[in-house]
Amino acid sequence: MNPHLESLQPYPFQRLRQLMAGAVPADKPHINLSIGEPKHPTPEVIKQALVASLGGLSVYPATLGSVELRQSCADWMQRRYGLQLDAEKEVLPVNGSREALFAFVQTVVNNQQAEKPVVISPNPFYQIYEGAALLAGAEPFYVNCTASTGFQPDWASVPESVWARTQLVFVCSPGNPTGAVMSLDDWKNLFALSDRYGFVIASDECYSEIHFGQPPLGGLEAARKLGRGFERLVMFTSLSKRSNAPGMRSGFVAATPPCWPASCCTVPIRAAR
Repeated sequence: MNPHLESLQPYPFQRLRQLMAGAVPADKPHINLSIGEPKHPTPEVIKQALVASLGGLSVYPATLGSVELRQSCADWMQRRYGLQLDAEKEVLPVNGSREALFAFVQTVVNNQQAEKPVVISPNPFYQIYEGAALLAGAEPFYVNCTASTGFQPDWASVPESVWARTQLVFVCSPGNPTGAVMSLDDWKNLFALSDRYGFVIASDECYSEIHFGQPPLGGLEAARKLGRGFERLVMFTSLSKRSNAPGMRSGFVAATPPCWPASCCTVPIRAAR
């Protein structure tokens, strides 16, 4: 057995159910703030498309997804962020962003070095960040997001000795659960740190389409606005929240070589987090 399994923490929603066992809710409408599951119906167009494609159940899906699917993802990136990505090389459909985030960490982290690698995560954080880091043999390091920093990670609080061992940094914008959105200056600062220390940035943009008014800035979009390449930056997105379709377990990853090997997130494709 992997010895790192003993370092994993209970999933928070499992622990929450245990803490609430036997609790009697007040005589008020129940607002569920646990797993973050969408509460609106799945759009009819999605259900119709699924029914029309049931013939595909008789064959295994391609690991890289269909050419049409990858092109559709790339086209959306163009409409949403003004980015021109190579659908063949820079877009990968995945079985939910959670699975992609986990698989990506296992690929990026090199635990065979003399010093134990570090994976930095915002705090509070999505638990998969911590679990993936621990099972990869890395040491998680948590950067607090408080009101004093606009609920953004306080990168200045990270010691030099930690940065020197850091191989991967997770960011989540809009943040969960704070909703904080990284500005262009925030991205510029993080890119400068990545240039200095050589770590990869995993940008979790699962909530990118939940907003009022101005769509939030994305990581790849920020890199373009700053006139720089996308090296060491990978974006993860999902259809769960924005499309009210969590049961479909569909999302995609976008980046430009040489940041990611083609095998890093090759989980089965099925018809988001």
